[in-house]
Amino acid sequence: MTQLFKRSLILAACGATTFFALNGTSVTAAETEKKALKKIDPTSGMIIAENWLTVQAMCSSCHSPKLFTDYGGTRETWAGLIDWMQKKQGLWEFPPKIETQILDYLEENYPPGEASRRRNLSANLRPPNPYTSEARAEYEEKLKRGEIVAPKIPTEPSGQDPLLRPKTEKKPESRPPRLPR
Repeated sequence: MTQLFKRSLILAACGATTFFALNGTSVTAAETEKKALKKIDPTSGMIIAENWLTVQAMCSSCHSPKLFTDYGGTRETWAGLIDWMQKKQGLWEFPPKIETQILDYLEENYPPGEASRRRNLSANLRPPNPYTSEARAEYEEKLKRGEIVAPKIPTEPSGQDPLLRPKTEKKPESRPPRLPR
């Protein structure tokens, strides 16, 4: 028996109605049972339900189903993600019927609170972001003190960056005219 299964049995025996999933979200026993009864496609990991093949065809052509099977959202959340993908990622416009089928499936099978992804790391556990002003200021100070050396960008003898120099057309080599035989 796995450790999680043992804990679940103990909690169930104690009459507990709620336990905490590995990701730290609170899940009721009814939600867990409901999700356990759903049939999962072994290849994609998607819940087999009405419109699942449409979602698989439309969404899996661009990304792994893990991007939505490990996530939960409201209908508005899912619609917003589709809009974002259409505006920013080049996703094609769906016919209204197809978009409704996708949203129905995601809303029914991947609602908020049933996500299995882990919680975000707390700020003290994350590495510093090198693009924040504080990290940049620290970098500049170390550079001034000589503790680090700035990376060198290769340049030509002229001192100009080879990637930024203007392109010049090469003239064909001039040959002496050909003499008739």
